[in-house]
Amino acid sequence: MKNIFMNKKLWLMIAAFFHAAILIAQHASLTINASTLGNPVSATLHGAFFEEISHAGDGGLYAELIQNRGFEDATIPQGNTLEDGFLIPKRTPHFDMRNGGVSDWKLPWNVTSDYPGWYPVTGKNGGLTLSLSINHPLNTATPHNLKITISKPGMLAGVANTGYWGMNIIRGDTYLLSFYLWTDGSYGGEVKAALYSKDSAILGSHSFLTGRKAGWVKYSCTITAKKMDSHAHLVLSFSKKGTIYLDFVSLFPRNTYKNRPNGLRKDLAQYIANLHPAFIRWPGGCYVEGMNIQSAFDWKNTIGPIEKRPETYSPWGYWSTNGFGFDEYLRFCEDIGAKGLFVANVGVSCEMRSGTFIPDDSLQSYIQNALDAIEYATGSITSKWGNLRAHNGHPKPYPLEYIELGNEQSGPRYARRYNWFYNAIHTKYPNIHIIASMGLGDVNHYTLDSMQHVQIADEHAYKAAFWAMSNYNHFDKYRRDGYKVYVGEYATNGGVGRGNMNATLSDAVYILSMEHNGDLVSMSSYAPLLANVHDEDWPVNLINFDASKSYARISYYMIQMMAKSRADVNLKSKLLLQQDALKKRSIFDGGVGFATWDTQAEYKDLEVIQDGKTVYRSDFLNRPNEWAKVRGTWDIQDSALAETASGAQTLAYLKGRSFDTYTLNVKARKLSGTNAFIIPFAIKNSNTFLRAHIGSWVNSHCTFETVANGYDVSDLITQQRLPYPIVTGRWYNIRLEVMKDSVACYLDDKLIMTYKEPRKLFAIAGKDNKTGDIIIKMVNAYNTPYNMEVKTLNEHYINPRALMQVLSAPNGNVENSFKEPEKYIPITKTITNASKDFRIILPAYSVSVIRLKTVQ
Repeated sequence: MKNIFMNKKLWLMIAAFFHAAILIAQHASLTINASTLGNPVSATLHGAFFEEISHAGDGGLYAELIQNRGFEDATIPQGNTLEDGFLIPKRTPHFDMRNGGVSDWKLPWNVTSDYPGWYPVTGKNGGLTLSLSINHPLNTATPHNLKITISKPGMLAGVANTGYWGMNIIRGDTYLLSFYLWTDGSYGGEVKAALYSKDSAILGSHSFLTGRKAGWVKYSCTITAKKMDSHAHLVLSFSKKGTIYLDFVSLFPRNTYKNRPNGLRKDLAQYIANLHPAFIRWPGGCYVEGMNIQSAFDWKNTIGPIEKRPETYSPWGYWSTNGFGFDEYLRFCEDIGAKGLFVANVGVSCEMRSGTFIPDDSLQSYIQNALDAIEYATGSITSKWGNLRAHNGHPKPYPLEYIELGNEQSGPRYARRYNWFYNAIHTKYPNIHIIASMGLGDVNHYTLDSMQHVQIADEHAYKAAFWAMSNYNHFDKYRRDGYKVYVGEYATNGGVGRGNMNATLSDAVYILSMEHNGDLVSMSSYAPLLANVHDEDWPVNLINFDASKSYARISYYMIQMMAKSRADVNLKSKLLLQQDALKKRSIFDGGVGFATWDTQAEYKDLEVIQDGKTVYRSDFLNRPNEWAKVRGTWDIQDSALAETASGAQTLAYLKGRSFDTYTLNVKARKLSGTNAFIIPFAIKNSNTFLRAHIGSWVNSHCTFETVANGYDVSDLITQQRLPYPIVTGRWYNIRLEVMKDSVACYLDDKLIMTYKEPRKLFAIAGKDNKTGDIIIKMVNAYNTPYNMEVKTLNEHYINPRALMQVLSAPNGNVENSFKEPEKYIPITKTITNASKDFRIILPAYSVSVIRLKTVQ
């Protein structure tokens, strides 16, 4: 994406701000030793990960405009039954459950029509009926079709398709339309294809004369739009009475990314290309595993003519056309200079869903399928699958370099399968890099210890806001055992809305920690990459879009900054913060309250103590109006305030009072329900606060949580196991000791958990071997600017002119949006005071990159 070079007037304003900021900023120093090299930084550190989730492909990156083009979207996925509005996988043992345990997972089935995406349209005196048919199947991949019986052509009798929440039709652009019709030879009417706007204006059209041909006939045309509309739809109308069958209707913009047939939506493809990813991981994720083993993804269903590709049911709840198939994926890698990373199913479906699996003695076909995929991508044209690749239009091998075995599987049972796959693949393709799954979490010896060979281990890191700052040394603690780490999925996605500046700051610190540990961490990819805002299956996504518009979150631009300014090797550096303790106020100031989650509980005898004096004591009987009962059903029972209903996110809080550093004492008793007690504190308003959750994870753990937007909850610390479950009917003493930057929670005078606000200023330095530049990356997540002194040791020359990129925001809660898609993007400027010892202001809530020239 573009850099913005600010005009002189604006930079004078910024300079004035920086001058004023020096007077109020905190101070820090960064000392860089240019002669002491640290860990290398991997050239493949930044990649991309595509999964068919949230209509990322169909209705997104894949440019097809027709929804349900093959009339298969009402089909119940194989191995499932439909019961009371839910898909129920066949109840067979779960791969990761002991003693043959069976998952009770089920998936809502939201299909309300036999032909989703289609509906009849009639004008004056027009009449027709529609029904889903299995008569005269076009082929085995698309056995269903739409039976259309026209009783009265009238002024209009036809069928319409709205696409994926509307079609974006652009004036002057050309669209490629094709469809199949079956007749018995007696129908000879006209078929008119027209693109209509939302208000029924014709944007472009074409008419076909069908003749009297029996059987299936393909019709194709181009339509050039004379007008534009972002919520358009296609109508196929018929001029005569009769019965016909319709199948595989496709409408494609000619103007795709690099003008590829069956290609990609340009704006979304360009977003990915502009990240310059070293690799692209595909096709999943949970998608490659399937909701059950029968419906799992198979790459062989994604090659060849699109009308002959069987669809795949995504475990995210919709059918995928497989239009963005193996060839399209690998060709896209080739187009943008990325390597391929293919994820192979190891005979296990998603363990977060049914977890069904193929027995060990039946795995050979899955191993062979993985070998065939590699041969298709890289084999010579004399090989079986390489020859098919050439036949499909690509004689040259694709840039596939990695294969991952499974997704989010872990443990000895998975490791045994991994060994079989590894040995077969490495024997035949020794140059292919093989990646091991580590489950939904960190690299772990529970999995590693049963693996015979590990080249790369894939850990996944979905974390809450500021976790990366509290755990900056996460990778420092890893043993270096000869394998590399691939962080295949990472994101700060808890407590950050739909992806705000706080998420960006946390993501940036996480990337610094990966760079700092470049001897171990060789690859990473953010997830999820794409989301259609009309069907979001995940709370935080990197790029959001609808049918006509798109925007990238602030983290996208930060990742782009980090990748573009990747050093080759770290330089030894030391960061010191010199905060003025006298000016430091409590970060936990705010109100106090009570809450529950699927639990009925009561609270009494609340006392707040400051400086040894009681400043508040509750009296629910005589002063009930002091408390705001925001969510839930709160009643006064004897001398206690009780939540008597079930549900999430109940809340009552003390009105009009705010406390700084203090001790809170309260008695609590569980009446019934799933969890136990929740004590909100640092309440800013009814939707924004922190809380101590005692009895989380079904009354087994405790944690500190942050709450935003009332319902957006994420952990501040790793869940701690309770010494014992909370007993129903017993009164417990809870004490919170709230300091300026830390809080401790006691249960019956026993410390059960603590939280300390993490450091929020981070910096690393590295060297670009090609240019000799010193690259400095800094993150300031504080709400105040920092006056940073940069000292460089053992470097004989530094050019006073240096480039600096800054990505900043006024606070941590702001986000980019459709309305303002580039409100928060990096700005680039030239600084003229660079030297071996210079100062720079780091704005609050900012990510900064400085490139120092060391060659005259």
